[in-house]
Amino acid sequence: MMDDAQPASEPVEEGNIAFPQRWNSLSEDGDYREVSFLMGDSESGPMARVLSFPPGRGSVRANGRAYAHHHRTDTFRIALAAHSQQTRVSGRWMGHGEFLLRGANDVYVESLEGGHGALLLLVSADRRGYHPVYSDRDRAEAEATLDESASIVFGAEQPHFHEHDEDTASGLAATFANLDPKRPELYGDLHDQTSWHRMSDGSDVAMVLMGDPSSGTLVEMTHWPSGASESAKSPGQTDKFWLLTGGSCYIGERLYHAGDFRFVPAGTVEPEIVRGDSGSTEVVIIADRARWMESACAQDQNTRSAELAGLIKQQHEALHLRDTDTSGLGSSPAGEFVSDSGG
Repeated sequence: MMDDAQPASEPVEEGNIAFPQRWNSLSEDGDYREVSFLMGDSESGPMARVLSFPPGRGSVRANGRAYAHHHRTDTFRIALAAHSQQTRVSGRWMGHGEFLLRGANDVYVESLEGGHGALLLLVSADRRGYHPVYSDRDRAEAEATLDESASIVFGAEQPHFHEHDEDTASGLAATFANLDPKRPELYGDLHDQTSWHRMSDGSDVAMVLMGDPSSGTLVEMTHWPSGASESAKSPGQTDKFWLLTGGSCYIGERLYHAGDFRFVPAGTVEPEIVRGDSGSTEVVIIADRARWMESACAQDQNTRSAELAGLIKQQHEALHLRDTDTSGLGSSPAGEFVSDSGG
């Protein structure tokens, strides 16, 4: 999808993660399914994918094996099913609400060997880094057994995929934690808001910056108190993916429950949102944070959007400055990060 400040040319798309039957089948037996949303720039924008694996499946590959690999883009994933052993990444299990930010070109192994099945939200900051990159030893076997087709994921909108690790544009930062400079990865949990930022409206927020240092993707995670509301919004400047992971809310006149998601194209006018009696936990993927920040900063500084933009302003500017300083050397170094100055 192309970001566009004009009225949205495409409708809002909605669904629920508990009903993957109509999603694209990525395996011959039809048990591995996904729904994907191509966001932002049609060549280099991010992609948000919800992946469903049934019980008993141990890998995304037909032979059930897991291979060490990396991606030429920053990635962010959240485990969404109820059980505690959905996916194991480099030896660490992820259960409901646990998330992981990983820098581009960082090698890891991921398996589903718990046997319970899995439901995952996977965000790639730059769709050109979608393809997994394997070692020379494993490449032939791993690629031959991968139960996934780029033509199904991308359709007619396949980008020019990165051919070299050096092609990657990567810039990581978070508002709630420092990243380890020795390895660009960060684990967290939607159920633990200890280090999140308390907003003036009473909500707790954690945000992640990833991808292109100047105009990359923004992940906003929010825990809303009971009855909290957001006023109707003017047309957005960039594509957005919204997922309700817990609680409930009304968007306009419609009631949404845990598992509901919405893809909101740029230019969409959004109605008022009112949270239910138990509040809600929401994850929002914003395709182009530079355009989003420009719009937010142009608003009344008392608005929530302006407050959010102020929260990431320092990290965003630091990433942008570092990108400018290295522009004569090509793309920004993979796995580049900026620590949270707030401690």
